[in-house]
Amino acid sequence: MDIWPDGYITTNGIEIHYYRTGEDKPPVVINHGAGDDGLCWTRIAKELQVDYDVILPDARGHGKSASGEGDYSTEARVKDLAALVQELDLDRPVIGGHSMGADTCLHYAAAYPDLVRGVFLEDPPIIMPGDTFSARGRTISAEDAGKLMARMMLIFKLMPKFIGIRLARKISPTYPDDEIFPWIDSKRRVSFNFLNALPAMELHQLQPFVAFKKITAPILLFIGDRENMAIVSQDAAQEAVKANHKVEVLHLEGASHDIRRTRFDGYMPALQSFLSSIYQV
Repeated sequence: MDIWPDGYITTNGIEIHYYRTGEDKPPVVINHGAGDDGLCWTRIAKELQVDYDVILPDARGHGKSASGEGDYSTEARVKDLAALVQELDLDRPVIGGHSMGADTCLHYAAAYPDLVRGVFLEDPPIIMPGDTFSARGRTISAEDAGKLMARMMLIFKLMPKFIGIRLARKISPTYPDDEIFPWIDSKRRVSFNFLNALPAMELHQLQPFVAFKKITAPILLFIGDRENMAIVSQDAAQEAVKANHKVEVLHLEGASHDIRRTRFDGYMPALQSFLSSIYQV
């Protein structure tokens, strides 16, 4: 059973699904990462819904949204987000997202700077030349990361749900049910079409630092630890700051790529403070 009311918009020839906490409150649109869907923000949205109208879209090929039929480009996702904001008549919302969703937000805010009040980015795919990732002592190239992600997601999509839950709890024993259950459900809903496209998917339509320069709203950039498979390096974060003085970098030590999940204790207060500074809630 879904927690919040939901709906659909039609854009770019496909249906995009979303959840919305509702009521007459300042809007915050949050975009999930690759393989997740809108309800993967359940834990965050439960905290924010007291003061904000939280909108949680399912990206094309994810959740209850239609398949992108091979087109999962940044450009397509930005158009989907623009149509959602327009259709729901949102007045310059704060937008944010994780990973692929952060990529969407970064380029949306660059394309429509006057339609955004603020942007928060959780470990967006800002990859410097030669960057590699480390986990449990293993080094992985940026080129191989997409293949490994697609393989992992496919395994969880195909295995029985009860086994997936047990495995997820073993991998991430500190995660509460509000993280485990939506995460497992999202893998079962993600389209095969997206998984097939993921290894070769290009996330940027613009160089990310060019996009940063075009944004006029405040930006909160969450980064984790590279040795825990976080994407954004300290060097990349500083390049973002050089590109736009409105970028505030928050490094949460010990965080993985899933920063809000591994460091909820630091992430949630920082996000609340950022939103409050913009909306004066």
